[in-house]
Amino acid sequence: MEVAGLSELFKVLSDETRTKILYLLSLKELCVCDIAGILEMSLPAISHHLRLLRTLRLVKHRREGKMVYYSLDDEHILHLIREALEHFAEGR
Repeated sequence: MEVAGLSELFKVLSDETRTKILYLLSLKELCVCDIAGILEMSLPAISHHLRLLRTLRLVKHRREGKMVYYSLDDEHILHLIREALEHFAEGR
């Protein structure tokens, strides 16, 4: 059982900003400037979080001219977010 990778995943998800970014990207594809505007954070700060999320293959990007758009890497991430939301809602 690969616990180290799983532990690293949960460590990354424990950051509220990264969780917010994943939630936003579960709704639609966004560029860095859109995410920064929604979360009222600087572009470098958002880029830092996105770089970490890309390293763990939680998000992917595509380039369109000078713009870079981010989305969730695959359906597994979307399921993980939905399951966590359902679990949280049950406890209320």
